[in-house]
Amino acid sequence: MPVTIQSLSPRSTELELEGFTASQANAVRRTLLADVPKLAIEDVEFHLGPIRDETTGKDYDSSTSMFDEAVALRLGLLPIPTDLSQFRKKSECTCEGAGCPHCQVMFSIDKKGPCTVYAKDVVPLGDATLAILEPDVPIVRLGARQALLAYATAVVGTAREHAKWQVAQGVGLAPRPHVHIQRKEGCTDACLKRTAASCPVNILEFSGGKLSVTDETKCIDCRACVETCEHGSIRIEPDPERFFLKFETDGSLSAREALRFTLKDLKRRFEELREALQAIP
Repeated sequence: MPVTIQSLSPRSTELELEGFTASQANAVRRTLLADVPKLAIEDVEFHLGPIRDETTGKDYDSSTSMFDEAVALRLGLLPIPTDLSQFRKKSECTCEGAGCPHCQVMFSIDKKGPCTVYAKDVVPLGDATLAILEPDVPIVRLGARQALLAYATAVVGTAREHAKWQVAQGVGLAPRPHVHIQRKEGCTDACLKRTAASCPVNILEFSGGKLSVTDETKCIDCRACVETCEHGSIRIEPDPERFFLKFETDGSLSAREALRFTLKDLKRRFEELREALQAIP
């Protein structure tokens, strides 16, 4: 099953899958959406009571302009860089869920108003490489006598549990369009020229009395050419074994890492299914 990379950047990619059935291609899409693990903040412990600034001696209220639950939700959506070779789910960790450096990461927040608390103020304890990837995301606004002192714990999970663990975003899957050209009776050169000119991505070319496709992979299946040719000389059909797949990530994993995990996870699950079927008497 050849996989052709159309474009690749750290956070996004576009691929062409060849030799896949629709169900196999959709399995890749669904796994990308729901089963790729990452770190996300799960628990937040807020300090209660007054907070004193040791430098100025001023007392601040442990409160913000939002409920604590809303602040915790916003913290949970922040993207954290995740090394899947280092971190694992608590249920799979050797600490048996007690919490250790291999299954959780601690963060602290200590801000006093008036100011805006940003993602860069959510500081990892110990490993600076685990700093939030989008430092300028605003969390909450603090008033003149307000302060936020909290400790947050990030753990590994998947989007099957909560959307904050969703790595891949905007996962799109579409069959590759196949352009069929067969000049019908009554179709004039003028009609074919109009058909070629109607293509918004300029992949149709009329030359020597023939209409041809220069780059079928760029077809967006808008069907402008089909509607322009009144004699039905051109038609577009989806290829049942070739698909375009594109997606982007929130940065917690690169697009390459997310795809690599997806393919390995699918292989593992298919192997388990095959073994289970073979075990049936």
